Amino acid sequence: MTGLGQYPLWQGFAKKRSRIGNELTVEVLSHAARYLHGRPPSADVIILESADAIMPFRAEIDALAAFATDRNVQFESATLASAMGHLQKKDEARVALLWSEADGTGNRLLVGLVPYRVSRGLYGSPFPIWHVWQHIHSYIGTPLLRGGYEQQAVRRFFALAEMQGAALVEFPLFEAEGAFDKALREVMASDDVRFHETDRHQRAFLGSELDGEAYLAANIRKKKRKEFNRLWNRLAELGALDFTTHEGGENIDEWIARFLTLEARGWKGKRGTAMKMRANERAYFEEICRGAHRAGTLHCTELTLDGKPLAMLASFRSGRGVFTFKIAFDESYSRYSPGTLLMLKAVGAFLGDDTVDWVDSCAVPGHPMIDHIWAERRTMSSMLVTTGHVFSAPLAGWITFAQRAEAAARARLRVLYDRLQGDGNEQAD
Repeated sequence: MTGLGQYPLWQGFAKKRSRIGNELTVEVLSHAARYLHGRPPSADVIILESADAIMPFRAEIDALAAFATDRNVQFESATLASAMGHLQKKDEARVALLWSEADGTGNRLLVGLVPYRVSRGLYGSPFPIWHVWQHIHSYIGTPLLRGGYEQQAVRRFFALAEMQGAALVEFPLFEAEGAFDKALREVMASDDVRFHETDRHQRAFLGSELDGEAYLAANIRKKKRKEFNRLWNRLAELGALDFTTHEGGENIDEWIARFLTLEARGWKGKRGTAMKMRANERAYFEEICRGAHRAGTLHCTELTLDGKPLAMLASFRSGRGVFTFKIAFDESYSRYSPGTLLMLKAVGAFLGDDTVDWVDSCAVPGHPMIDHIWAERRTMSSMLVTTGHVFSAPLAGWITFAQRAEAAARARLRVLYDRLQGDGNEQAD
């Protein structure tokens, strides 16, 4: 049966005049082989339809990431290509490369990157809605925008979405009060664009001038610190207890295998959600760790007993920041809280690293473990933005209501789940 959106008269009724910018020139690349190497971009926007199509632009993407005010390691070239290669659902993701105007020699500068997907039927909507792409392991969705070009890049993306008939554009899980947030709000205010903030929450964040001991003394009660010291000492009575920080060691494949095995032995393995048990997720993790190891951006912390891993944390550097990604711990030692002990030691390692200014926990809000260790908070926002589509405003109101109701239900279920799991203080990812 043909959908209403395929009828020309319906499309003409549903779409109004674009409010943002002029018509763009757009080029779509399905594979790297279709890109003429050495030719400068001749379009305002290049849409990449596959992981392979990212390859010719890796240098430009990573240069963009380096000059972006907001950091997002998940949209850097190697991590993004791996996600598109392993974590998509039916080739859902596209990557919009947003270019500046051509200079006198025809060269353009990459000023923005936004991975996105298009959904239809969301909460019963018959109209296409664009979303910044999120996958099962996403923890941040802030678009990459070159410093000084933020508004131009935002306008380019809005113009692209409107040209292709988007009824709404959703920006999930971006850093509030960052460069993207500021540019987005300035463009919307200038062009009288309506929006709904569908979520706003804080998550644990580490950024301090204190050293590790002083930080813990300032933010954890003395009684609690004594309890953690007691656990450490009891654990040390069982053998040689060591905390180490490294970049993957000499054999990165061996470290990856240890991490995946440790994660699979815990509650995720019992639920069947451990990465080792899912071929695509395992391949994704292996690729991004190997790539980060080659680039020197992998950050590993381990707690071992007689050389046996009790807890492991995988994190990724981006500029002078770090994003923690996954933690795994040996549940047979849960009475000693090895995951918590690892994170307590990690505070000193991060704060003592002269190359690190901040660490994002990437944790859910109200996390039962990390929220009690890291005192700072990063505010995250999600926003639904209207377009020139005639039904955009009422549709935004309906979807905002539906999303908030769904989020409230999920939060209640999570509280119930945590209670059924016990204290849950070791589940830190």
